[in-house]
Amino acid sequence: MINKCNGLISFLVFLLFPFTIYGAGANAFDDLASFRSVAEKIKSLKRISYHYSREFTYPSENYYSKSEGEMFVDFGNESDLVGFRFQYWNADTFCIFNNSEIFDGNIKSKTINISNKLKKSSFEGRSPLYNSIITLRNILPLIIEDENVAKSISDTTIANKSYYLLKFETQNKLPNYLGTGFSTTTKELRFYQTLIVDKKSLLPLTLLQSIGGSGDLNRTDFIGIKKDPVQPPETSWYYSSYLKEYKLEKQQVITSIKAGQVAPDFSLVNYESNLKENLSKYKGHIILLEFWIKNCGYCIEAVSKLNALNNRYNSANFKIFGINTEDSRNAISLFITNNDVKYSVLWGNNVEVNKNYGIGSFPQVVLINKAGVVIYSGHLDTQKISELIDKSI
Repeated sequence: MINKCNGLISFLVFLLFPFTIYGAGANAFDDLASFRSVAEKIKSLKRISYHYSREFTYPSENYYSKSEGEMFVDFGNESDLVGFRFQYWNADTFCIFNNSEIFDGNIKSKTINISNKLKKSSFEGRSPLYNSIITLRNILPLIIEDENVAKSISDTTIANKSYYLLKFETQNKLPNYLGTGFSTTTKELRFYQTLIVDKKSLLPLTLLQSIGGSGDLNRTDFIGIKKDPVQPPETSWYYSSYLKEYKLEKQQVITSIKAGQVAPDFSLVNYESNLKENLSKYKGHIILLEFWIKNCGYCIEAVSKLNALNNRYNSANFKIFGINTEDSRNAISLFITNNDVKYSVLWGNNVEVNKNYGIGSFPQVVLINKAGVVIYSGHLDTQKISELIDKSI
């Protein structure tokens, strides 16, 4: 296990070794060959277990988060939806994917929640998959083949042991959770990644990820890796095996408000004026409500689109309200500043607002006409929303 001192050393190593752009230089072949060796080693794994530790340290947002648990991955089934099954356990919860369904257990409440009818997108947002061995298994071949990705390799020593530093950087894109592709950003951002790899085993120790011009750091550690661990009992892969101790959680069906319904009134605080705002005050206006939370990449991506709409329909008859009933005023303030939000933001601890509008994910938008009736609800489809505004304004 890496202690705090060693963790500091690896972080300093990350800062002290600048990137070299991969190209037709003298070391280009060696660098690429090393990347391939690591990618092939990870690809050869049939199963693996490790202690997974993930830290987000964002000084710019006064945010810190750490999660950790025990991960087991079985790559034995390559013809299924994603090419693996996994079990993840920590002190409070567990998550198991058995090739047909994912079930999440709450150890304290002794409840299980089941998700089926899965797609690859169903794995986005699954914490133990973020920058995981699974991610690296899939993304490294893409990194190797992409000539637009800067790549370099160097050596370091941590606790008297020799490691490779595999570095790559991407512009405006990051690996998705499965590593099968990239999630893009609308803001101009350069991402720097350093993968610390054991020279002997060719398996990763740590993945460090930062953003150019920022002190923000994502760190993932793979501790105590076992290449051929004892498999969990076969019965542990099925939720029915847990029903003597756990109860199936009653899933609340959340239905978004529909077009044609009268928009429920609400009272929230205007971030800028710090005064209470009621929706009913704006009857006679076209209103676009955007429900968001701070720690949401898609919510960040939505800001530039909403700013554009706000600029295009800059009139007394149109208003955009970004609504956040989840985060503190300080967190909202940092989000507004960091992402240059140009429209009005309403906030407050009023859970009934989201409930009344049927908000089950973020971001979600609702467009309301001058009569106070909903004419659109769903994801941020700017083309469709613009067409409806043009007809209604």
